[in-house]
Amino acid sequence: FKEAMTRVANALADDPPHFDQFRSILYHQRFLPAGRVQSAMGAPREVTPYNCFVSPTIEDSMDGIMAAATNAAKTMQMGGGIGYDFSTLRPRGALIKSLDSKSSGPISFMRIFDAVCQTISSAGHRRGAQMGVLRVDHPDIEEFIRSKNNSTELTGFNISVGVTDEFMAAVKADAAFDLRFEGQVYKTVSATALWDEILRSTWDYAEPGVLFIDRMNQKNNLGYCETIAATNPCAEQPLPPNGACLLGSFNLTQYITDDPFTDRLDFEWHKLQEDIPAVVRAMDNVVDRAIYPSEAQEKEAKDKRRMGLGITGLANAGEALGYEYGSPDFMRFTAAVMKCIRDKTYMASVALASEKGAFPLYDPRYLN
Repeated sequence: FKEAMTRVANALADDPPHFDQFRSILYHQRFLPAGRVQSAMGAPREVTPYNCFVSPTIEDSMDGIMAAATNAAKTMQMGGGIGYDFSTLRPRGALIKSLDSKSSGPISFMRIFDAVCQTISSAGHRRGAQMGVLRVDHPDIEEFIRSKNNSTELTGFNISVGVTDEFMAAVKADAAFDLRFEGQVYKTVSATALWDEILRSTWDYAEPGVLFIDRMNQKNNLGYCETIAATNPCAEQPLPPNGACLLGSFNLTQYITDDPFTDRLDFEWHKLQEDIPAVVRAMDNVVDRAIYPSEAQEKEAKDKRRMGLGITGLANAGEALGYEYGSPDFMRFTAAVMKCIRDKTYMASVALASEKGAFPLYDPRYLN
């Protein structure tokens, strides 16, 4: 383990002091880079350190669909999971004028991507991971909701419904809701009944999830230069087309310490604050030192230099401090941890920008 962490720290360090600090953080498992980062950085294998990707926008044509499938195969071959928004594909039964025939719909084309995923994972790599998203107003949404109500279909996918503010307003009003594609209304349904069907399926089959896509875009501080329609396979990272994200987690259990004066456990806030700049610097270096499955993904990553820093061990850390899980004290501890990480990572990012320059697509609107 120490040899592996030395390799990762050496690959991501800016200078000897940074190497020493980051290696110590890794040795003591206070920060855990995602598996792809650990597998790729400093290793001889040609794999990507990015766990998360989202497909380019899928063009509504056979050439566009197959191009997206090829891109997905290359991404998964190098170890990346990938998400797709299938809402751009015309619904089942829609006319294809050039062929004088009818479309089989997005769910049928998802089976192509599912087969690609199964093939790549059977070729000796880690199991492929995919997320399929369909907007709640797409005419095929009911078929999509039921598409995994079994144990045999689309097993290489997690699926999520892209839920809009318009739909939730209709649910609250118990109103009718139009299912449409490119402005044409194909069907009108009860919003409440559709919402109930989503929830029943999620309860019975753990699929689909829901993505509040309008809220994602409203809260995205890069919203001035991108639109998000999908997430990575585990849904913790909303990303734009060709988006890629580095992941890593602060292990909160490793910041629990014995206080010799009070004979109780305390949380080392100062240690977390000291670790964050070294982590941000190291993870930022991944952007420049990574191998990418495609040029478009590399451009997207370098234009915005995004990373996703999360936490693990929250329940264990909170309970060790005496906070019952979910209690008001536990929630206050959670909020304090997240505020600390948020503020310190932004400060570390500002310091890096002062030293190395802002990310290429930076605009003052980012600060809004």
